[in-house]
Amino acid sequence: MEKGVGDIIKSLVKTVKAIQMYGIHHPSAKNCYVPFYEKLTDFFRNDSELNFHIEQFSILHADEIIYEEKEKESSIAFRLFRDGIRNINFTEGLEFDELLLFLETISRISREQDIALNLWEHDFTHIKFYVVEEAEQILNYKIPETPIQKIDYDANINRIINKEKIDSKASMDPNLGIEEFNNLKTEISNAKKISTIPLAVNTLINILKTKKSQEIIDSLIELLTLCVDDNDFYNVRRIVHALKQYSNVNPVAKFEDETTIIGFKDMVNTSSKNIFDEFISFIRFFSKESIPHFIKLMVYVKRKNRLLSLRSRMVNIAQNDPISFLDCLNSKDASILINAIALLGLMKYKDTLTLLQPLMFHSNPLVRIEITTALKNLGHAATIAKFLDDGNNDARIKALQTLTEIRYPRIYDTLLQRIKSKGFRNLEFTEQKEYFNCLVASDGKGIIKHLKKILFKWLLFGRKKYSIMRKLAAIALANISNTETLEILLHGAKKRNKDIKSACEMALKQK
Repeated sequence: MEKGVGDIIKSLVKTVKAIQMYGIHHPSAKNCYVPFYEKLTDFFRNDSELNFHIEQFSILHADEIIYEEKEKESSIAFRLFRDGIRNINFTEGLEFDELLLFLETISRISREQDIALNLWEHDFTHIKFYVVEEAEQILNYKIPETPIQKIDYDANINRIINKEKIDSKASMDPNLGIEEFNNLKTEISNAKKISTIPLAVNTLINILKTKKSQEIIDSLIELLTLCVDDNDFYNVRRIVHALKQYSNVNPVAKFEDETTIIGFKDMVNTSSKNIFDEFISFIRFFSKESIPHFIKLMVYVKRKNRLLSLRSRMVNIAQNDPISFLDCLNSKDASILINAIALLGLMKYKDTLTLLQPLMFHSNPLVRIEITTALKNLGHAATIAKFLDDGNNDARIKALQTLTEIRYPRIYDTLLQRIKSKGFRNLEFTEQKEYFNCLVASDGKGIIKHLKKILFKWLLFGRKKYSIMRKLAAIALANISNTETLEILLHGAKKRNKDIKSACEMALKQK
């Protein structure tokens, strides 16, 4: 196996995992897919195509296995194979944006996503794939044969009865005496097996419904600790709910310190969705004072959807009052600061902009990006527009994407002026593309006329570099999608100028 191909597939796997964990626009993902594209570009200097064969748990090149992972949840090969993809072919001329779209598509985790269908819809030019339509394969797996053991259960039960000297004929008294109750309490406190806890919880909660007893309350609080230790948050929630009816009892107080809350860092990344959901339900009983500790816990959360759930729960606890975590906005730790800003953005707090103003020029671009998201939730488009002059490329792109989402017509003239400037051609393609997307979203006066001029502009020098501008203008016209723009693109597709013709043909395919 060629070393270059091995490096490419390793880079692919690393990139997909980074996108799944952080999202396509996160710097950590960018640090993976940019080198991946460079490796492919280097490969195409000597070869015109790169072909991969997909099997159930492995990826092959030239009949050699170059990737293998048999854990279904993390195996890239398995997810591609599951959706019918048997072969992927990259060809020379692969464009950066084309590769990004491919990576974003195959990185989608949801089982509801049909990767093959989504790839077909993109109609890639330099990425081909072969898909089979077939029912799921039946695996010829047999349970290992084990010798049948004949067990005499009656004899075993009688032996236990005789050993423990149990009188099976004796009547049972459901009323517990003090000594019997204390014994039960001790047994429950020492119980470690999860199977015994639900029964104990049911018994004590039912007793508490008929009669308030401090001993019952104490026992439930002890059981609560056991359940938390076992990540049994279903029974944790039941116990807390039963005890919350007593105003003088605060069963969660003992868990609200920073050390305990940070101790949940492994739990929030558990593979069990049910356990995480029960945990989120449990922490709704926590007080506002615990929010700063949960903000620190958020730093350890690896899945974006779980981070959003945790943030949403903190907003509910805070009740749109950020006073309890304002100190976090002064944190030197960028991760803590980002999560505090995110919470602020989810609230409908009237002075949010005032609180964020001192952070607008923070040295960490990720902080500035999070401010953009927070301002979007609050509708502060004019302030977001200030980030178009940010020194960081990702921060500028985030501002453009945000303005595109919320549609800010007042930015139209500024965008058009910048697009027409000579310096615009020196920007990265991704940022240029977002400028055109934002321009279309702003729906300014005469936009079609200006895009037409950009598309058909005559040049004596710099034609090759200007071809990107033609493509972006053509795509923007296609996105407007009306009779006038269709006629412009059809006219352009008949032009002798190869760049104009190519740009219009590409845009028409996307319509």
